[in-house]
Amino acid sequence: MGRKEVLAERKALEDYYYSCRLETPGEVAKLFEVYTKLIWTHHQAGLVYDYYCDETVIHQEGGGKMVGGVDVTEIHTIPSFSAYPKSKTTFLDIFCVGDPEHGYRFGQTTTNSGVFSAKGANGTGRGDDSVFAEGDYVNFCQCYVNKVDGRWVVTEEYLGYGNEIKRQMMAGARPYYKTVLGDVEVPQVAVSEPAQNQNESKEEGETE
Repeated sequence: MGRKEVLAERKALEDYYYSCRLETPGEVAKLFEVYTKLIWTHHQAGLVYDYYCDETVIHQEGGGKMVGGVDVTEIHTIPSFSAYPKSKTTFLDIFCVGDPEHGYRFGQTTTNSGVFSAKGANGTGRGDDSVFAEGDYVNFCQCYVNKVDGRWVVTEEYLGYGNEIKRQMMAGARPYYKTVLGDVEVPQVAVSEPAQNQNESKEEGETE
């Protein structure tokens, strides 16, 4: 996809995003599909704060937890952009139920494709340019969307990100000290000669 196509796609997504009123489950499902693509494909990390408030609780696979938009942005979202600069998110399914009075809840499944860039980095180190294709792993999330102080926000989210598959995909990451310093050679420490050899050399010197 060329630059013009990318900009046209982003504009179409933004047009819907900024005009949606969240009046029906269908609108909400479409909004969060657009929202996900704007953040993960078009790297608009600041949009996280539109729907993640300070009280938002995100339950991660394996029992981890993040709280608030700052955690989501700085711990989960922005670090991924460097490691996967050309990642593309594809929706497999999304469904939503609810109404404006009682709030909404939706579930979605997505898959990603891209490259674990050797020029980027994340918590495990720099990548190795390995390629991951659509369908290699599937992400799942379920969100509860409610009005807080008159504003629609995600109040609670449950994430299943296929962490074991991702761990296998990132197995080729190089730790930072190797990427900065190269393959560090272990200094060779000179080993002193045994005391007996030293004494023999000394005696030979005295005899001469």
